[in-house]
Amino acid sequence: MVDPSTILAIPAALIAVTYFLRSIRQVNQWEVALRFTLGKLSGRVEPGLCLVFPVLQSLIRVDTRIRNRDLPQQQVITQDNVTAAIDAVIYYKVVDAEKAVLNVENFEAAVWERARVVLRDVAGETRLDELLTHREQIAAKVRAAVEQFVAQWGLHIELIALKDIQLPAQMQEVIARKAIAERDRQYVIIKSQADLESARNFAEAARVLAEVPGAMELRRLEALQNLSAQGTTKIIFDLAKPYSDVHTAAGIAAAVASGESRNVRVAKGSSRDAEDSASEPAGHAAASNRSGK
Repeated sequence: MVDPSTILAIPAALIAVTYFLRSIRQVNQWEVALRFTLGKLSGRVEPGLCLVFPVLQSLIRVDTRIRNRDLPQQQVITQDNVTAAIDAVIYYKVVDAEKAVLNVENFEAAVWERARVVLRDVAGETRLDELLTHREQIAAKVRAAVEQFVAQWGLHIELIALKDIQLPAQMQEVIARKAIAERDRQYVIIKSQADLESARNFAEAARVLAEVPGAMELRRLEALQNLSAQGTTKIIFDLAKPYSDVHTAAGIAAAVASGESRNVRVAKGSSRDAEDSASEPAGHAAASNRSGK
């Protein structure tokens, strides 16, 4: 006959084994576990295996890895009254698990809401041009404002980035026209600077060619070589008279011509003086004859 105590001991042992097995919990390396005994925080649990007695105790795990969450698209009005839709992403992590569990009910939703509010406020205080050209500075400003608020929840904001800024179609067209006008202005400035520099180089080249007699001869030969390279042009020139001789001969001819013209002017002037001197006695003689009569 089986002892009744043995019959009762077997179910009790099974219940005890089941209760013990259910009390074994595993905590991962990237988690921080908080043990609560009868609703009161009784300590932190290190990664690995631990015992948490059901009904009497509970275990809350908090992931301490960096989390990235997309913020819902925000419709904002900038300081210059332009409507824009901003897409952003937030990176944060839990640095104090006790504050994250005890100070706020749902810290993840709280971070989202706070980031959305701060993003709208900062964008509303910023002009559109600054919002488009200084995204990193605007995002850093939003991150600092959110970090200051969520630090009391044991959270740390690693980064807030503005992924996309969408503008109305009319505003996009205006910005495109502005960009085209700016490109045209830069083109005109660059072209005018190039023309000015080219003119200075031509002036310097002309001065050098004028100062060195052989330089013009070399330039002439180079031009002839470039023309003959085409193969379709017939060029006839006198090699016996280089540019320097022609230039010297032309100078001499000009000097002779100027001297001859000067001599001619002198001769003409002397002939006029002779005629005047010859006509003057005749005039005096005629006058004396009239007075004699």
